[in-house]
Amino acid sequence: MKILHILHELKFSGAEIMYVDAAQLFQKKGCTLTVMATAIKLGEYAPYFERAGFKVIHNALPPLKHFFSRIKFYTKLIKLLRKGNYNVVHIHSHRAMWGFSLCAWLVHIKSVYTFHNVFPTKTITYPYHIFLRWSAKHIFKCRFQTISDSVFNHELNFYHNHTTKIYNWYGSNRFYPARNGEKELVRKQLEIDPDAFVLISVGGCSPVKRHSEIIRALPSIVAKNPNCLYLHLGKGESEMEEIQLAKEYGVAKCVRFCGNQEHVRKYLIASDVYLMPSRFEGIPITTIEAMACNIPTILYDVPGLRDFNKSGENCILIPEDHKILAEKVIYLQSNTEKSFELAERAKAFVDQNFNMETNVVKIFELYNSN
Repeated sequence: MKILHILHELKFSGAEIMYVDAAQLFQKKGCTLTVMATAIKLGEYAPYFERAGFKVIHNALPPLKHFFSRIKFYTKLIKLLRKGNYNVVHIHSHRAMWGFSLCAWLVHIKSVYTFHNVFPTKTITYPYHIFLRWSAKHIFKCRFQTISDSVFNHELNFYHNHTTKIYNWYGSNRFYPARNGEKELVRKQLEIDPDAFVLISVGGCSPVKRHSEIIRALPSIVAKNPNCLYLHLGKGESEMEEIQLAKEYGVAKCVRFCGNQEHVRKYLIASDVYLMPSRFEGIPITTIEAMACNIPTILYDVPGLRDFNKSGENCILIPEDHKILAEKVIYLQSNTEKSFELAERAKAFVDQNFNMETNVVKIFELYNSN
């Protein structure tokens, strides 16, 4: 089976990491893997796809307003699909869903589209998005997959769009709890004070991820514990604003902007609490990975993040308020027993629900479904 994955820019992000992690499992099932990036930039994660055995293609999708350029792009894609003898086109880019499912339908190839997030829409564009979903599903026979309860329910209740729910997964060979003495050793390697109270966030810098909330919470946290360090992993559009905000709040010395890191687990197991104050999510791989490493987590109570507590208290969910965020960080610092309980329950939860071997089989079955 030949699979073409279509993404935007190949970045250190959820879908990219998941499918690179799972490459060998798909290959063992006889899949030949190709990924196509449709952004202007190929993306810095492309070498990871290549090392995992993917063929990497870069073909930038013109903006919708450049009508003739886009028609030319689709014509080129149809030729690629025919020449490559692909069996399935798996679309991950929201802006490309309709056009790519059309191209797959024209050459009689199965298409799958994954909803990776809770996509809001304006009232004026709502009928348009309803039409895109209906026509891609019922005319082009595109199979729709959602990655979490929040995304599934949003598509069903808001867009009246029934999808196949298959949870995300994480690489358990790369993310697991610290062994005896490993946390101390890693802190030494990273030049982190062994007695420091370490917070961490992992993800691209954007208004949706809202790392600024953590920075705004830091003055209150540092007032209680001056030996506090915030490890900020990730890059993106709002990174420079966040750096400036740390200076304005007088906590720049307490924040370490680490950029994108290949060995994320090392930073996770060096940390005491994982934070995610997003506006909304699909289901974040980085939070799953943190939980897999036995790191207690504090999350904003928003779609995609509240899913982590569907079976009980696996994390601390709080209102979208940096003051409450600071209070809960201070609370966990002084309540090690609570931190341990949260981490243990979360680890069991992600192992049960986000198992790579189990969920890859479900994706493979979706590829083969009629």
